[in-house]
Amino acid sequence: MKRLAIIILVFVFLPLGAFADGLYGGIDLFYASLIRPADVVALDTAGLNMADFAFGGEARLILDPFWGSAIGLYAPGDMNLPHHIDIFLDAGLGLSLGIAHVGVGIGPNFGLEFGNGANGLFRAGANLRLTGDIVIGPFLVGLNWISDIEFTRASIADAFMNPYGKLGISVLYGI
Repeated sequence: MKRLAIIILVFVFLPLGAFADGLYGGIDLFYASLIRPADVVALDTAGLNMADFAFGGEARLILDPFWGSAIGLYAPGDMNLPHHIDIFLDAGLGLSLGIAHVGVGIGPNFGLEFGNGANGLFRAGANLRLTGDIVIGPFLVGLNWISDIEFTRASIADAFMNPYGKLGISVLYGI
């Protein structure tokens, strides 16, 4: 019985290895507030402080053309904003074009706010993620956009038509 189970597992998972680009892990840095692309173009950096950023880690599995990722971010907050931890889970489709990898994914997100009167406020929702990476040897250096959505066609279409979300960079290493 053990041999049969091992043979089945080998024949089920072995073909996936042919499409695997790999497992990546690394760091992320996001602007913690929601912004629009026009805000990015304006590049107004006056008054930025640590509370404006969220940082953390990411794990991403790429099985061309599919990918999945998990991001954990911590935003330190300040006297006006509560500290918060966010977890974004995404699955989607990607395309490798030479040294570039682009992808779009969707998934649930979870957050916990604490401090400054938040007292452990838990929130859950969904997100749409766009990612573009440059492959440099075993590294993926990427630009990411995450928009909060609902799991409806109208909400997803609106996220593409009127982007409003978090912008971040990632540096991932192939494990």
